[in-house]
Amino acid sequence: MRLLRRAFALTLALGLTTPALAQTSDAKWPSKPIRLIVPFAAGGGTDLVARALAEKLGTALGQTVIVDNKPGASGVIAMEAAQKAPPDGYTLVLGSASTVVVNPAVMPDLPYDPVKDFEHLADIGSATVVMVASPDYPVKDLRDVIALAKAKPGEVNYGTWGNGSTGHLCAEIIRVGTGINMTHVPYKGAAPVLNDVAAGHIKLGFSDVQSAVPMVKSGKVKVVVSCTRRSINFPDVPGFVEQGVDFDFVWRYDLMAPLNTPKPIVQRLHAELMKILAMPDIKERWLEFGMTASTISPDDLKAQTAKDIATLRKIAQAANIKP
Repeated sequence: MRLLRRAFALTLALGLTTPALAQTSDAKWPSKPIRLIVPFAAGGGTDLVARALAEKLGTALGQTVIVDNKPGASGVIAMEAAQKAPPDGYTLVLGSASTVVVNPAVMPDLPYDPVKDFEHLADIGSATVVMVASPDYPVKDLRDVIALAKAKPGEVNYGTWGNGSTGHLCAEIIRVGTGINMTHVPYKGAAPVLNDVAAGHIKLGFSDVQSAVPMVKSGKVKVVVSCTRRSINFPDVPGFVEQGVDFDFVWRYDLMAPLNTPKPIVQRLHAELMKILAMPDIKERWLEFGMTASTISPDDLKAQTAKDIATLRKIAQAANIKP
């Protein structure tokens, strides 16, 4: 009987101390540098956002946040690396619209699931994609483009930065919503698209808003429509719904961590990120990037991501988009 009591006491002690140990471990976090994986090369829009964020987050946490660029395979390499990392709070990944909602919508054999394999920490910021045109092209808005495409089915060409890209999906949203038929010309990046539109080699193209701003300011291209909401950089240019395409969507950056990262760490990161995104200098920097941040909770962000993927998958399947 005495042995049974001792065994019970030991079991009870272990049961009580295990959570305490976990809490102590979480309380000491972070005790070493944190790695922030970026799915694209240094110097691009996602990288610039990541570096601005890493500096502030490092200061808030009292640890260095190291940006680790892992470009390639449309962001798949980076997302898979983050998925396989230990869920201890020392690996984060900055998901973009391409890696979080577009890839799952167009790639049937994707090696990661952005909803099931990750904790979603915060909506870092949302930006728009814009359709641009050569300055002398006889269109002033999307309605003009739709009318032109209906008058000349298949003869209106547009460029994007690749099959299955965000720009390609924007064009297909227009096609599904209006029934027009335009011809897609894929490029290897937004910059070549903008350069060819400016030179008149192709009259229409899609670009991320950050890349488009300097070209528009210099008069080399003009903005026709924002996909899908108005851009804070081009507030006078209507979005899709205002120009006859009944589709509303948000292209966002999503800071994520591997699934099963401890809840206290997820909550701490979310709280610190909310403070950072409210800082005046970050708001000003985000304005330069054409972005606005939101205060959506981690759980709501994960749920919204699942809905977004389902929405875009329908568009991709209807358009038979393949990367």
